[in-house]
Amino acid sequence: MKKQIVNAINRLLRPIGVEIIRHGANVAAAPIGTNFQMSSLLQRLAQRGTPIRNVIDIGSSDGKWSLECMQHLPDASYLAIEPLEERLAALENNKRRFANFDYAICVAGDVDGQEVTLNVTADLDGSTVDGQNPGSKRTCGVRTIDSLIADRQFAGPLLLKFDTHGYEMPILAGASQALANTTAIIMETYNFSLTSTSLRFPEMCAHMERLGFRPADIADPMLRMHDNAFWQIDILFLRADSETFNYQHYR
Repeated sequence: MKKQIVNAINRLLRPIGVEIIRHGANVAAAPIGTNFQMSSLLQRLAQRGTPIRNVIDIGSSDGKWSLECMQHLPDASYLAIEPLEERLAALENNKRRFANFDYAICVAGDVDGQEVTLNVTADLDGSTVDGQNPGSKRTCGVRTIDSLIADRQFAGPLLLKFDTHGYEMPILAGASQALANTTAIIMETYNFSLTSTSLRFPEMCAHMERLGFRPADIADPMLRMHDNAFWQIDILFLRADSETFNYQHYR
């Protein structure tokens, strides 16, 4: 309930550039754009003027991230990709409410028509492909990002958002055409190995640089409950030839 109240207050404060953020047990006001909340990252991305026409929300849950992004990039079209049928009603509701929102119930991967095993956790949010968290097993069909955007004739420039719990490499392999038309990627990366094939965040940064993208911003760093060790962080990657990287100084 407290989180819902804070979110409601933030919607009211957003036009004046202020946001409520939680620090430890205290809640304080901070200017949007100077903190590491996702809303601030999205605002900074919009202020950079990075061209974005279509947004692909991979691992969309109920679509709440797309709706948040829509506040900063209202002219883009959104495709939410989510494997859990439990999210279908919420995604369908978003599609009815927003003409620029669509969704696909599938796993994003590297081979169209393949089936993979989902590990579905009780809270749904920790679910992943072949994950280590305890949960029930089910199969789900795979679509590549390239085929999904071809079906919808989504042209670039694209923003790809990953919340995929260690399944990033197969998704990237199925998005080679999309990556050529992508200007920005927001990816949840991890400091531990979530699966046998997942990359930790320094390895992912190196891999993304090989694909032509460099880190430009961060949001939502998280410590794990077990021992408060660094667990994950969202990284904004921009194309290596972005103007952001032309300036080499601090001030």
